[in-house]
Amino acid sequence: MPHLFFVLSWPLTALFGTTVLPGEPRPSEKYAAEEYAVWTARLTGAPAPELEIVRDDTLGEDGFRLRNVGGRLVVSGGRRGVLYGVYDALERFGGISWLSINTTIVPPNGALCLPEGLDEVQTPAFEMRQPYWFDVMNDPDFAARLKVNSSQLQERHGGCSHLFDTKLRNCHTFELLVPQDEYFATHPEYYSAWEGQRRKGRTQLCLTNPEVLRIVTEKVLARIAANPTAKYFGVSQNDWGYYCTCTNCAAVDAEEESHAGTMIRFVNAVADEVAKKYPDKVIETLAYQYTRKPPKKTRVRPNVMPCLCSIECEFRHPLATSTYAANRSFLDDLRGWAAQTDQLYVWDYTTNFADYLYPFPNVLALQENIRTFRANKVKSLFEQGAYQGRHADFAELKSWLLAKWMWNPDLPVEPLLRQFFDGYYGAASAVVRQYFDELHALPRENVPGCPLSIYESARSPLLPDAFLEHASRLWDEAERLTKDDPVSNYNVRMGRLSVDTTRLLRQRAAAAEKPEYRALAARVIAAFDEAKKIRFSESKKYNAAILAEWRRIATVDATSCHEKGSD
Repeated sequence: MPHLFFVLSWPLTALFGTTVLPGEPRPSEKYAAEEYAVWTARLTGAPAPELEIVRDDTLGEDGFRLRNVGGRLVVSGGRRGVLYGVYDALERFGGISWLSINTTIVPPNGALCLPEGLDEVQTPAFEMRQPYWFDVMNDPDFAARLKVNSSQLQERHGGCSHLFDTKLRNCHTFELLVPQDEYFATHPEYYSAWEGQRRKGRTQLCLTNPEVLRIVTEKVLARIAANPTAKYFGVSQNDWGYYCTCTNCAAVDAEEESHAGTMIRFVNAVADEVAKKYPDKVIETLAYQYTRKPPKKTRVRPNVMPCLCSIECEFRHPLATSTYAANRSFLDDLRGWAAQTDQLYVWDYTTNFADYLYPFPNVLALQENIRTFRANKVKSLFEQGAYQGRHADFAELKSWLLAKWMWNPDLPVEPLLRQFFDGYYGAASAVVRQYFDELHALPRENVPGCPLSIYESARSPLLPDAFLEHASRLWDEAERLTKDDPVSNYNVRMGRLSVDTTRLLRQRAAAAEKPEYRALAARVIAAFDEAKKIRFSESKKYNAAILAEWRRIATVDATSCHEKGSD
């Protein structure tokens, strides 16, 4: 790799190797130059074009312009935009693909070839973009290469201008703001009236109580003072029902024809006080479950950001074309909130939270859903996936595609799928693609009342045993095809965990009686031990018991099984 250096005699600009930087370059501009030098050095087929970085904040923090000026690559942009522009050029014109935290494709004997007349501007479809998947959340460099701009970005990437407060985060803050241990004994009236009594435990706040408003407002103002770099401060319901049904709250909700009536009136009141001292801060709240429908009369303040959540929806079909009732009502709510605010935030769901590894065929709906969000003025998009562990069902593909489409929802699906499958699975690309296509083509409509929800059981009748056995044979072939390629072989072995773990879960204790499943358990345990950071589900309680059972099955002696069967 060539050395990187500054020419200090240049009066207005610094030269970074063969890169021209603005005077007094920002950390992200320096890092863009470093990354360009590092990655073009790996493209050994021809010398890389010179790079000039031009600061242009008129494109926003994330936008960029790419030009070919006499064979020189000129990248203009804002704080993050210059870095995104460099990565975009390296990918499209150099063939480099950052597919996961362990898989990067650099063409052998490759070169960065700029098109003649290149002059284009790119800006993202969404102001805040966060695919909440493990690889993206745990490697800020990888996140930046995918043009993600969420909270994990560091100063060298241009930072994040969309920071939530570390305590008043983006969901479920009522208990943090008015803790029951502190207030309930002396002021039960601060909490939900439910079935004639003030409820302790799984409760919400009484949003028409003026003392509750005073306490919450003071707590929010204190957090803003303590954390001035954050932009968003959450004031939102706890993660269960039991909204307040006292006379005052019930009257407001009846007038607004939604339980969001009390919520938005309350949050607006907090936001009004915040605006007096901190006009640049935003109060975020949830439009979630019982508050999903927008209020009929009250409109959200300009410094309030409602976060609409799709948790009840069906996820195999695109929201805009699905006939499922929850999807239709969600679309109605999406349009309703879009008519109210330019600050709309959507929290969408892209994995099976009951079993991260379970085959979950939602990929072909992702792009259309993102397009639907864009069409309805969504400003910020949070796509929640298997954020706690690696190698969930097609985790790497889903997080990569989501990042691509959050930047540009019009990128065609088929070239992206080919790029990923060829790069990530190598010689097994066609076989894994066959499994992917067959999984997504499985009929579901012939099983009444079984939409693809985000809490699907491993024993769902929508995934036949016969298909899993067939899929296992496909993954066997994929392993064979990649045996001489350690990276692709690792990706195949981790990818097949979706099928292997589901087969084991369906066998439970009976697996110990079958040599095939004892071998399968041994293979799964070996994969878990190798990858180390694999999670079954959002809940921790299932991990230890299931793994212990599989370890036991993997070590059962065949002779003892035979003797047990003879008894």
